Amino acid sequence: MKNLTQLLAMAIFVSLSSCEEDKTKDTGIEMGNLYVSNSKPQPGEDLLIKYDNQESEAPEATVNYLVGKKYYPTDIQLKDSANALFGKISIPDTVHAMAFNFKFGDKYDSNNKNGYVLSLYDENGEELKRSQATKGVYFTRAANTFDIKLENDSIAAILENAISEDPEIEESFDVDYSNALLAADQKKADKYIQKRIDYYNSKDSLNYENYEALSGLYSLKKNKAKNDSITKLVAEKYPKSEIARRDWLIKVFEAKSSDEQVKVLEDFEKVYGAKSVYEKDVMLRLIASKFAEEENWEAFEKYASQINEPREKARLYNSTAWKLAEDGENLDTAAEISKESINIISSATGDYSAKPEFYSNKQYDRAMKWSHSMYSDTYALIQFKQGDLEGAIETQEEALSEESGADMTTRYVQYLIEAEKFEKAQEKAEEFIADNRANAEMTDYLKTAYAENDNSEEFETYLARLEEKATTKAREDLKKNMLSEKTEDFELTDLEGNTVKLSDLRGKTVILDFWATWCGPCKQSFPGMQKAVEEYSDNENVEFLFVNTWENGDSRKRDVSEFIEENNYSFHVLMDEPVAEGSREFTTTSNFGINGIPTKIIVGPEGKVNFKKVGYSGNNEKMLKEISLMIELTQESKSPQA
Repeated sequence: MKNLTQLLAMAIFVSLSSCEEDKTKDTGIEMGNLYVSNSKPQPGEDLLIKYDNQESEAPEATVNYLVGKKYYPTDIQLKDSANALFGKISIPDTVHAMAFNFKFGDKYDSNNKNGYVLSLYDENGEELKRSQATKGVYFTRAANTFDIKLENDSIAAILENAISEDPEIEESFDVDYSNALLAADQKKADKYIQKRIDYYNSKDSLNYENYEALSGLYSLKKNKAKNDSITKLVAEKYPKSEIARRDWLIKVFEAKSSDEQVKVLEDFEKVYGAKSVYEKDVMLRLIASKFAEEENWEAFEKYASQINEPREKARLYNSTAWKLAEDGENLDTAAEISKESINIISSATGDYSAKPEFYSNKQYDRAMKWSHSMYSDTYALIQFKQGDLEGAIETQEEALSEESGADMTTRYVQYLIEAEKFEKAQEKAEEFIADNRANAEMTDYLKTAYAENDNSEEFETYLARLEEKATTKAREDLKKNMLSEKTEDFELTDLEGNTVKLSDLRGKTVILDFWATWCGPCKQSFPGMQKAVEEYSDNENVEFLFVNTWENGDSRKRDVSEFIEENNYSFHVLMDEPVAEGSREFTTTSNFGINGIPTKIIVGPEGKVNFKKVGYSGNNEKMLKEISLMIELTQESKSPQA
């Protein structure tokens, strides 16, 4: 049956690729749901793929072309035929390896956490020299993004073997190998890092790449003095290098006034001229923001308008306008600035010349659409505060999409209420509440609209039906996305010095909330999390653990304790441990594949990860409901005790 499927696939491939030349009898390779027409693909060739879709909807398909330490995503156009999806890619000549990604909503098909990652080969069928090392870097830097989970020692082994087989690449990959080693074996890593530092220091002369590697190695050793000395040396020897440009950025950050910042920019331009680079855009943004604080709008416009990257420029205009709108100040100025942010995004949409290399075209389109929505929301708020209700309603309608959150939907209903469009306000409020895209204010607006309309049913009865509908939908959505993944056990110390082991909590539902004191969204979610802790305080089958991570320093424990005490939170806080002293990577956080906080991991009574929720929507009511439903669903799946 498999051979028949492959024959059908190849027949369809031929029709898709218009008379492909039969270069080889290679039968291809299967990886999970993916079939690739050549088991040893080469740079410069066309490749045909078949994807067996196990979901009801088609995925967003991309291929990441891996080149050295970077990857470049490209969209794959898939055609549905014979109960499978078929596509074709053309591999660029400069690629070392590639990784396919199939995304459904916000979830990836990770091929059982292994990913769909392929080496590339030469015309003799030999693996390209840099292919394994490139894959190792990809696993180190991007695995969590695509829900790939390789053991730390496996990633280190990939890089070690690549360097061992081709010692000439060691200078290019020694820092990445050191990073991988730190996560797998600190003693071995420390020894290797020192060995490489000694190697560079013993060389008669160093090129820029050598200095860059040496700087990276000293950073891993947390030797700031040595790193600073290299930065100073490189800035003098290679004044136009990336390291030198970063040094200019530090000067702008440290400048105490707008005049000092402008002077740094002028000195920077004497070296670089008028050429646009990322660091210059950041400098311009910082300077323009400083002038906005001083309400010097002429100077703001002078520097903001020079920013080259359209998303960076539009983001600055929007954030400036939003602050003015929130404060209700300088609304005419705010309106002009806000309109400019929308114009910038509108003009740049569909123009891929300024697209960042980490986006595919479709991903860039989606990002631009999201920006247009957010910036239109800002402009609608300004119109509302200016008294232009019809304009605010029209703009907010343009801003809203299926992804719009509770803040945006609530503002829309608020505008309808103020314009006395009560019938439409009730209709839209019903829709948003039932769809779980509403906050507490929405209920108040609905009550106002309901009272103004011809309704005979008691409001509380009517609202209860709506909320029941919303709860049912939320429950169904959560159940559909419920996981059953292996849990990484851990043993961490809490603020009182007690040891907590996850496996000792087997039989309970455990909510792990990963956070840091510097994380704004984490702290914004905590009042809601405090309510959740209080709600389940008497439930012996539920445990909340707040895992502090991504923070270092001698005062870390004291800072965390003071934060908890000052806010009167009754959280059971655990301290995650760095993989090595001073490392930015933390063991438990890394083991759970977390690459952004806040992240909540819900472990069911069977010891499996049942849910993973990343970020904070700004809606405490929605978060509380989700937590309650997730706890309920994990308890339902609990196996009966013998």
